Amino acid sequence: MPEKRSNIISETSKSSNTDSYSDGTPSDRELTPEEIEEQLRALRTGSPGEAQNRERLASPIGYGRKHGGLPPTKKSLGQNWLRDSFATQQIVQLLNLQPDDHVLEVGPGPGTLTQYLLQRGAAVTAVEIDMRMMNALQPLVEKHENLKLLHADVLQEDLHEVMGGNSFSLIGNLPFHITSSLLFQILDHARIYPGLIKRLVVMVQFEVAERIVAKPGDSEYSILSVFMGLFGKPRLALTVPRDQFTPPPKVDAGVLVMDIAEYPLYPLPDWLTFKRLVKGVFNKRRKMLRNTMPGIKNIASWQEIEFDWSRRPQTVSVEEYAWLASQLVPKNTRKQSDL
Repeated sequence: MPEKRSNIISETSKSSNTDSYSDGTPSDRELTPEEIEEQLRALRTGSPGEAQNRERLASPIGYGRKHGGLPPTKKSLGQNWLRDSFATQQIVQLLNLQPDDHVLEVGPGPGTLTQYLLQRGAAVTAVEIDMRMMNALQPLVEKHENLKLLHADVLQEDLHEVMGGNSFSLIGNLPFHITSSLLFQILDHARIYPGLIKRLVVMVQFEVAERIVAKPGDSEYSILSVFMGLFGKPRLALTVPRDQFTPPPKVDAGVLVMDIAEYPLYPLPDWLTFKRLVKGVFNKRRKMLRNTMPGIKNIASWQEIEFDWSRRPQTVSVEEYAWLASQLVPKNTRKQSDL
């Protein structure tokens, strides 16, 4: 049972304040490797004209030390503040917001993304684990009736309850150490509450983004690739260089976008069997399937299923995993499912 929320500062309500941005709209397709390199190069260098048009947000750390404002970042929480307003606007645009749309923001930090979300008229629920940032965001809460701020660990929350049962989009600059856990939590909610989560826009480490959008046969193809692919088609929409953050992380970031399907894209009679199968074979991803299947418990006999068991886990598509899982449902579970 998720822990109860410990502090709600204000309740969400409607707002008619909207903004629109006329340029820099991210493309609605996945970037090619060449485009990624070009985008990174442009963001790192940029022309003098571009530099004048791009507002550099004040460093939260520098501001805090000089003016007693925002506190310094905590490495233990994976805090790296995005300082480029142009990149921030692009990320918010990827949500395709309409006024009064519900948005869950994970880890608002200094409120950089939050402010643009509010300007677009969204009803924002921001979940922040750091009480220091809760205090720093208090003025923003007092100014906007369409902002609800929640002091909690998002991994311990029932997102359906947090959002009052309203369908929502999720956005956030995710710390590395919670990325996988949060994405699996999101998929669990998508499965349990069909239609609850509409769109996902998250910034993650670039290498993690590559794993999530990888295709069968790619060396980066992973468990996350399969599970995310069961509910949508994730794409890498933006790249953000490390020097756009304070403090600068060791790697660049990638912004992922995915529309979450109301139901799995492929027939799936038993979720637990699918989960056991995918996690079981990827635990030994370098071995052939016929050498990993015997170690997976609580599934039906696999030897009688017509499939090329000499293949390796990273070559099997999401659709094939779903089909295999449907064939591997234990008989007693299958009978219960048919009732």
